[in-house]
Amino acid sequence: MSTSKRSSKRGTSTSAAERPRPDAIDAMILKEDLRIADVHPHKDLDLLVIVLNSGDVLQARISDFDRLSTATETQLKKWRLIGGGLGLHWKELDEDLSLKGFIRESPTRSA
Repeated sequence: MSTSKRSSKRGTSTSAAERPRPDAIDAMILKEDLRIADVHPHKDLDLLVIVLNSGDVLQARISDFDRLSTATETQLKKWRLIGGGLGLHWKELDEDLSLKGFIRESPTRSA
């Protein structure tokens, strides 16, 4: 029995060995079914608080993101979830940020 699977591209196939394996953060997100549930930007504190469906809270500095750092408080509050909660999008700012990136860069992760 072959381990090859058909790719979505016509005429190509990928073997199990060729597919990239998820890294530790991807594996954790998948295993724990983590998603972003809410976001609270605080421009005056240079703080973006990311609340996960697990109850965990991640923090990021707004100033670490060029497009967010120049945004108004009103613009920062106009975000939406993308990828079923795996990312955030600010249409007006043309900015997309991922849960994976927040987990990787967050100085604190607490329950």
